[in-house]
Amino acid sequence: MGKIKALLVGGPHAVRDEDRIQHTDSLTDSIKYSCYGGYEHFRHAGEFVSVDGDRTAVFEWTARTAIAE
Repeated sequence: MGKIKALLVGGPHAVRDEDRIQHTDSLTDSIKYSCYGGYEHFRHAGEFVSVDGDRTAVFEWTARTAIAE
């Protein structure tokens, strides 16, 4: 598990609220969230917020891709 706390914002409503907090090792890599036969992609745009008292990187939704067969 990564050390950087990330908040996923935007994207489809299918991204569950309880999955909006993720952890990552890098602010430069995208986060891929598996959802209904595809991936929702989120990237950090430089913003940080406080979530439960922790400094949390905001990752914004950028695109959806299909899972390769």
